[in-house]
Amino acid sequence: MLDYPHDKAVALRQVEQLPEAEQDAAAGALLDYVKHMHDMRLTDAQVAEVRRRRADPNRKLLSHEEARERIARLGSSGA
Repeated sequence: MLDYPHDKAVALRQVEQLPEAEQDAAAGALLDYVKHMHDMRLTDAQVAEVRRRRADPNRKLLSHEEARERIARLGSSGA
C-alpha cells in the first residue's frame, strides 16, 4: 500500500501498542494518513513561505480552538 517501508513499519509498531480489538481499524486509518502525508508536495515557493513564516519571531500562533474555528470557516465558505 505504501512506497515508504520505513514509515509503514513505524506506523504498524504504533498500532501494535493498541488492544487487539482496535488494531485493524487503527492500522487502516494510520496507513491511509501516512500515505496521504507522503502524497502532499509543496512547491518551492510554498516551502519558502513556510520557512519565512516560521523564522518570524513575532509570528502569531493560534490556539487549538482558534485553529478549529478557522478551519470550520474555510469549510463553510464553499471553497
